[in-house]
Amino acid sequence: MFRALILIDNDFVNYSVDLIAVAKQLAGEESVEICGLAINLATQEVKGFDSLICVEEPAIQIKDSRVLTDIIEQVHQKYQFDSILILATEFGRMVAPRLAMRLNVGLVADITDIEVEGQERRLIRPAFSGNMLASIVCDSSPIMVSVHPNVFHEEVRIKEPKMTHFPISELKASSIEVLSVSSEEKKKDIREAKVIISAGAGFTENIHQLEELATELNGSIAASKPLVEQNRAPREIQVGQSGKTVSPNLYIALGIYGSMQHVEGLKNVKDLISVNTDEGAPMNYLANLIVVGDAAEFVEKLKLRLKNNTANKHFNNQILSVRKQKNKRKEGKINGNKRF
Repeated sequence: MFRALILIDNDFVNYSVDLIAVAKQLAGEESVEICGLAINLATQEVKGFDSLICVEEPAIQIKDSRVLTDIIEQVHQKYQFDSILILATEFGRMVAPRLAMRLNVGLVADITDIEVEGQERRLIRPAFSGNMLASIVCDSSPIMVSVHPNVFHEEVRIKEPKMTHFPISELKASSIEVLSVSSEEKKKDIREAKVIISAGAGFTENIHQLEELATELNGSIAASKPLVEQNRAPREIQVGQSGKTVSPNLYIALGIYGSMQHVEGLKNVKDLISVNTDEGAPMNYLANLIVVGDAAEFVEKLKLRLKNNTANKHFNNQILSVRKQKNKRKEGKINGNKRF
């Protein structure tokens, strides 16, 4: 029996549940038991796990990585898991290495794939700035893994977990003091977008010029790493191994060369359009449709075409409306003649 523990991130519950798919792949042909660790998550319903270990203590400072490390260590000492999986969010990246050091095991961060042969488990992750993939053999226990949100997907989430309440012993007081809390406007996360217009180094115009096109397509704007490094785009819209992983229905790559680091951020993309002046760009070999040309010019022509289509649709709807009104008047006249 392969036993896995998944730390549920209170801010990203759905992405945490997706880690069930990672646990199943790690188990290989072994039977697997998957436990979720929910800390002060009593108000949310979580499905898909075999069991849910609940820790409920108002005194717990949920954003203190040292406190959470103590809790996970206590849970592991009692149940002895074969693997512990943590979402690679900003907070998860603080908890995972602390826990690995506490348990005296290695940590494989930001994995993108898993290979299992018998008892040997190999975890795949980008290395050397995404220029190659490293295959890491894990022979320590527990296997410590962190995973980017949206890389793996668990479709089956109907299982009702067995609830177990875990009492914490000797809970250390948090050394973090919350001075103030301020809320900011919640921005649309590109990981949730069905259509993404993504700009790379080959897109020479201001990225804000893509806003009109994004509105027309009901999509979101994204960027590759070079644009973020050039301060032409904010980091929260970066796609790639060091950014976010996206799974849209349509991904329009504007002037994106297609390095391994960027491609690692694309998972389960249904349709991909690559616009590039370089016909041999790696992104072109992944695309359903290739446009060899200037990305900025392509955007302007696409916006014009969409506007024309909208205008034609509006015109056709007006013609249809006029025809319906004429038919109604004609029908009323005929009925009137019959009636009188």
